[in-house]
This record gives sequence, C-alpha cells and structure tokens, in this order.
Amino acid sequence: MSRYVLALFLLTSLTLHAQSRQQLKVHISLGQNASKSSPFFVRVVPSQGLSVDKQNEWTGGAGDGHVASQTYTISYPTAVVTPIQDMHVIWSDLIAHSDADTVHRLAQDPAWRIDSRKVTFILNRDGTRGFSLTIDQLLQEKSFWIPSLDLYVSTGDDPVSFAQAQHQLRPYAGMRILDHVQQAPEASYDAFRLKWDDMGNPAYAHPEQEGPGHIIGLTWDSTLAKFGVDRGAGVWNDYGNPDQFRFWFGFANLAEGITPYWKSQTLENGLPIVTTVLERDGVRYEIEQFAYPLNGLSEQRRGDLPMVLMQRVRMTELSGNARVVPVAMVHERLLPAQDDPGITEEEQNGQLLLEESAHHSVLLAIKPEGGSAAWAGVQEHGQKEKRVDVTLSVSLPAGGTREFFLTLPSPAIPVNAREALGRLDYALARTKTIDFWSSYLAQGAQFHVPEQAVNDLFCANLWHALTLPRRHGDGQMDLPYSNFAYSQIGTPWPVNQAVYVDYMLYGLRGYSAIATEELQAIYHNNQEFNGRVNGFAHWMAYTPGMLYAVAQDYLLSNDRKSFEALLPDTLKALDWSLEQIREASSKPGAMQGLVAGPLNDITGSGYWAFNQAYLYAGVEMMGQALKRYGNPRADECLIVAQQYQAAIERAIDKASVQSPLVQLRDHTWIPYVPSDAAYPGRNMGEWYPSDVDTGATHLLRLQALPSQGTLAESLLNDQEDNLFLHGWGLANEPVYNQQATAYLFRDDVQATIRAFYSLMAGGFSHGQLEPVEHRWRWGQYFGPPSTDGAWFELYRNMLVREVDDHTLLLAQATPRAWLEDGEHITVKQAPTWFGDLSFEIQSAARSDNIKAMVHLEGRASGTTILLRLRHPAGKQIHRVTIDGHPWNDFNAQKEWIRIPNADRDSYSIIASY
Repeated sequence: MSRYVLALFLLTSLTLHAQSRQQLKVHISLGQNASKSSPFFVRVVPSQGLSVDKQNEWTGGAGDGHVASQTYTISYPTAVVTPIQDMHVIWSDLIAHSDADTVHRLAQDPAWRIDSRKVTFILNRDGTRGFSLTIDQLLQEKSFWIPSLDLYVSTGDDPVSFAQAQHQLRPYAGMRILDHVQQAPEASYDAFRLKWDDMGNPAYAHPEQEGPGHIIGLTWDSTLAKFGVDRGAGVWNDYGNPDQFRFWFGFANLAEGITPYWKSQTLENGLPIVTTVLERDGVRYEIEQFAYPLNGLSEQRRGDLPMVLMQRVRMTELSGNARVVPVAMVHERLLPAQDDPGITEEEQNGQLLLEESAHHSVLLAIKPEGGSAAWAGVQEHGQKEKRVDVTLSVSLPAGGTREFFLTLPSPAIPVNAREALGRLDYALARTKTIDFWSSYLAQGAQFHVPEQAVNDLFCANLWHALTLPRRHGDGQMDLPYSNFAYSQIGTPWPVNQAVYVDYMLYGLRGYSAIATEELQAIYHNNQEFNGRVNGFAHWMAYTPGMLYAVAQDYLLSNDRKSFEALLPDTLKALDWSLEQIREASSKPGAMQGLVAGPLNDITGSGYWAFNQAYLYAGVEMMGQALKRYGNPRADECLIVAQQYQAAIERAIDKASVQSPLVQLRDHTWIPYVPSDAAYPGRNMGEWYPSDVDTGATHLLRLQALPSQGTLAESLLNDQEDNLFLHGWGLANEPVYNQQATAYLFRDDVQATIRAFYSLMAGGFSHGQLEPVEHRWRWGQYFGPPSTDGAWFELYRNMLVREVDDHTLLLAQATPRAWLEDGEHITVKQAPTWFGDLSFEIQSAARSDNIKAMVHLEGRASGTTILLRLRHPAGKQIHRVTIDGHPWNDFNAQKEWIRIPNADRDSYSIIASY
C-alpha cells in the first residue's frame, strides 16, 4: 500500500455517525488591521460529505476602518476524532520534552487529531492564497486570528468577537520565538552552551547512542588508517579500517564510569591534538594524543601511509604524598587467523615493544620513562580479538609530575619497519603535526574574529573534512558520511559531500583543487549511464545537488580548467535534471510542474519541497556558471529555472491553501506550508526529518521561494515556535540548518546570530568541537564534516556574501561583541564570485570610530561593496570618510556604507559615531 493510499485510508476511516448531521456557523471578517482599503475575494469550499449554505464568491473591499463580515453555515457529519495511532517516535520525543503550551498546541494540531472533514477558504481566483480548517479545529478552538492574512474566523451562534479574541490573546503577545529574539539581548555561544548539553562530557547520555558514542577521528589527510578517541582517551579503529583494535586506560575506562573524575577534553587551538584530563584518587592525569605518519611527512596526498597514534600520559600527584601509582592499560586487536596468535615482547631503545608472536609485528610500543611494566595476554570467553593487559607502575614524588609515552600503530608495524618506529620523537612529531595542519590552513582563506571558540571551530572544520576520505592506491577514493558511521565504500550520500563539504568548506575557503577532485570521485562512484547521480536511498536531490556544487566551485574559483574537467559528467547530470522538469511540466493534474521522487533515507517518493528546491537551485546555478564560462546552454538553464521557480511557487501556494492552519506561541494562526505538496498539512506519522530537517524551509534557503512574504513568515515561525526542540532554533539533524540562510536573505541579523550560536553549541561537542548527526532521540553518530560545512557557510556569509550579480555584502551579521573597543575582524583571501576578498575591521568604539580596510582582487566590473559596521553599543553612524575624503552614501539606520561600482583595489573606510 503506498503512503498516499494509506494516508487516504486513515483520513477516511473515522467513526462517522451517518444517522445525524450537525450544523456550525462560521463567521469571517476581513480588514481588521489594514490601514488601507483593498479588494478581497473569498470562496468557501467544503470537502466531500460537507456542505455550505453560500456557494457564491464573496467580494468587496475592506480596511481603512471598514471591516467586511460574512457568516456561513457548514453542515457536516459527526465523527469521533481520536489521537494519531502511528506517530513517529521523534515527533513523540519532541512533544514529550516541550513546554506545556507547546504540548497543547501540537496535541490540538490536525496532524495529531486527524480529521478528513475540512473546509477550505480560498482568497483569490486562482486558488493560490488561503487556508483550510478541519471541523475538529472549528469545534475545538472557536476563534482564529490570522494576522498575515488580516482575517478573523469565529464559530457558533454566539461567536467570540474580534475584540474579545484580542483580549484573550493579550497575555501571549510577543511570545513568538522570533519576536522574542528581536527584543532580547543578542545571542551568545556561552548562553547556548548552557542550553545544549555537552555531548563531549561523559555525563551526557543519548537514548539511541550508536557505536562508541562521542568520538574524535584522528588521522592524516585522506589516509586509510584512522583512530577514534573517545571521551576517556580510549582508542577505536574507524569503521572502514581492516585493522581492528581497541585501547583504553584503566583509570579512564568509560565502561566503568568516569564522570566523577573527568575534567575536560580539548583540542590544541582547534587542531587535531587531543588532551583529556581526569583527576582520580589524588592523581591528575593528562593524556595527549595525535596521529602521525610512521615514516614522517609525505610530499604527496596518499592514503596508504602507515599511521601511529602518539600518546603522552602526564601524571601529577595532588595529595602531597609520594607513592607508586599503578596504571592499567588494555589493548585488543584482531590478529591473523591462527590457533594461538600469542603476544611477545622486545625492548628497543628504551621502549617495550609488544608484538604478535607469529610475525613479530609491533602492536603497541611503551616508553615507560623509569616506570616498570608488567603485561600478560588475556583470554575472554567468545572473544576473537587478542587482548593484552599492561600495568605500568609509576613512582610519583609528593606534588610531583611524571610522564610516559605510548605509540599505537595502524596497521601493526612489520619487522622491516622497526627502524622508523625507533626514529619517532614525540616532541618533534607534535611540532610537525601542528605545522602540517597550520600549513593546510594557511593555504586557504583566513577568518579571524575576537571569539576563540569560533576561531577554533574554523580550524577544526578543515581537518574534519580532510581526514574523512579514504584514498586508495588505484586512484579510487571513498567519501563516507563519517568515519564512524554507516558505509565506508563509495559516496553513500553525494548531496552531503558535494554541497556541504566540497562547496561549503573547500569551495568557500579556497581549496578548489580538493573540491574538484572529490566532485570527480562522486561522479566516478555514483553517476549512472543516464546522467543521474545515485546513492543510498536514491535521493532525488543527489543529481541537482551536484549541479549546484560544481557551479558554486567554478563561480568561486573562476578556474576554467577545473570546470572543464567536471563539465562532461555535469552536463549529463544537467540533461537528466532538465528532463525531470520537462516531464513534470507536461503532466496533468494538481501536481503539474512538480517533480516526484524519493526524499531521504526513510521517506519514499513524493512531491517533496526539498527536491524541488534543489532542482531549481541546481539548474539556476549551473546556468550562472555556464554563462560565465561562455557555454551556449546557459540561457536554456536560466529560462527553465525561471519557469520552474514559477511552477514551484504556484504549486506550493496551492498546497498551503489546502493545509489546515497551525497555531504559534502567541496563539495566533498561520497558513501551513507542507513538505510534500501532495500531502496537505503536517504529518506526524512521517519521519520528523522529512517534515522538518529536509522540509519546505529549504525552498527559502535555495531561493526557490522568496524569503519575504506569507509563506516565508509561516515556514520560519512554525519551525521556531513548534518544531525545534525547546524552541532553541535547531532541528534534529544540525547539518541542514535550513532557516539560518533565510534570515540572512531577510537581513534579520538577530535571528541569524541566534541560529549561528545554537548550531555551534548544539551541533558540536563543546570542548572537542566534534560534529554530530542527530542531536536528539534518533541514532547519534559523530564525525560528519557536512555539519562543519553548514556552520562554516553561515559563518562565512555573515561576514562575506554575494547578494546578486553585482553586490558584495561585508560584515552583514557580525555579533556586536566582535567590535568592542580594541577588537578586530579579519578576512583574508576569501574567494567570492567577484574575486578574492580581504578586509579588516578595527574598532576604536571608545573614540567613536570604527575603521575598515577592504581589498578586492580580480573584481568583476560594476561590483558594489556594501559594508555594515555594527557598533557594539548600537550607535548610529554620524560621518564616513573613504581614503580620507567625506562619503555620503551610507544609511545610519541600517548601518550600511555603500561603494557602488568599486573601481579600485583597496579602500580605507572610517565610520565616526
């Protein structure tokens, strides 16, 4: 049975009392708040089985003090409406953890109380404006004030007047999340750290935890051998590594509970050097760990590098009593099949080497630094891995410190590589590791702001992505979603890799060559003969997502050679996408113009808004790229995209009209915009991400719908008030972050900053900055750099954003705290559609001036620079000079300084207050 047949069955299987019908008076008034008179149109359309006494269209004018009113009598069959019986568990969890008022709103929602008896109020002749209400809603709620439509509905013989309704609403005024955001102080990372539990703390527990839980992936650039470090400094092999191993410390064994002893786990300024701190039984333990190639640095990006995890344990005596402290360690490894793969030891240059006895490959090297080690092979019932337990006795002076070192290789080090192991020096390897990743960072764009956590996450973004791929010697490259989740072969989720990593991380940060190589790998791994790009669950968005990413990469880099390398496969993907749109435009019926297809991992085929958004954005963006390149197919793409955008807006408008109203936190009502145009209304029986994470708000993010207007208002307010856990501005899958870009398009700075910090605190662990998939209730995996991409695109666009073909918007949404007196914001060599950009903003707020230096290389002709300077105290700009000369093109209220047709490489701008 299809999803739609099942839905129809559920909707029509209400217990109807056919022997009796009821009547309900419904009163409509328009023009309650309008300051100007305007014409209106109303047609009331009952669903099958209902009737209405007035069939004619009602027209007239309302507003400017004139309220137009009409009363309808609806005849309907009685029915018993019961709560939903197949609610998806994430919806249930959302409601269970909501405040009482949100529970009430959602428990009265037609998605909870399913009622097929529906009345649709059409407000224009083509049926693209309006809303619906179920009989159950009309009977339960009695009155509905819809400010966005300036329309009021009430029911019954003695209806609630508009004045009475306004009085009842008064206690809830300003309760919408977005209204509160405008009135409250600006959001901060510290505030959201207090809201979102720290996933990197052992005290944090998730109900559907997968695998090792929170884990930090460590390796070199795209190597096959990888290490995962858990919250207790325990080590795990990644899911794609044939070398299977575990290592942990007895004093920090997560399985035994270390929460009382755990103090912190942090990175080295955002770089992949991890330090875990515990205090237990009067001893402070600091475990530092990082990955390093056994044979040192390589000049080439290679996947076959043998790797080692370098580990230093520093112990400090805290009780003031000298003593010998035993440190237990356990190592397990799956060794080559044989009857008894025993363990043996050997000493080399002051190190204890533990080897498998068959081939004498080194499994673990310990440099005890004066401690004495005892070890034994251990057998556990049913265990396939070979286990060795080590106890190192460390003599600690009173209040003193000792340290020892361990080297964990992957794969095990063969006899002929022993010399490389002997040459390893911990301090030198640490320095080279910092230099390696710092050098990688220096090759790309530089972003620096006066907030260390932001700067650290900016650094971590890059190595999160670079450590993801698995580069094979035959040229094959696997691009898994995470090194500790799902399949490790090929590219299971191309849209996450292409859009959220290759565009949002590599493209926006100036690593076009890496982006190009990975996009080529995706085509190689996933493209079918007909041009379609496939992947896990056959997402429709995979193919247009490739168009979008390839186009963005070229527009940002202006690298014709790289674009040409991708163009043959991209044109095949384009042909497939255009064919889908053309077929949809010729189909008859209500869904004419929309493309049907699968949405995501769990959700099947439908007319999903997410897919329409990507098809539009992919074709439109490719049209822009082909136009720059000089390909004659550019006009074809741009024309089809424009036509398709109109079809999307028309179809989504009509789907919204057919959807029941939903209530917000201020108890007003809004039209609902469904995630599937063929299923009007909210769908709590569907997987939550289908309605929310990959829902209709992506129409705004990808500009398939305008970011202003009734539908945009409805989408954003509904998500913030009803669909985000606790109203904290974050969906279950942080990677999608669908609302934040819409706020930038709307120039809603307060809401943008709030989304930025909520994503930062909710999508990443706080000390380790490890990205997560599924923030609450659903299976939780760590390590997807696509979450990094979502955060960085927002961060970058807050500082640098292309508004259209001619305008470059700078510092649009910087927190005011970033420009406190003496602070500065720096962006260097950031790729944009108009050339590489560098700028620095220096605040001397106490002296009432803020200075900016802007440098744009290779700019497109006619580029306008629009710079916003957000004074920390909110003061308005009084005077502006550019290069020492007075400048009048500024807007003090909006805090803009505008330089049209910028014809110089550099500008020195001073705003005085």
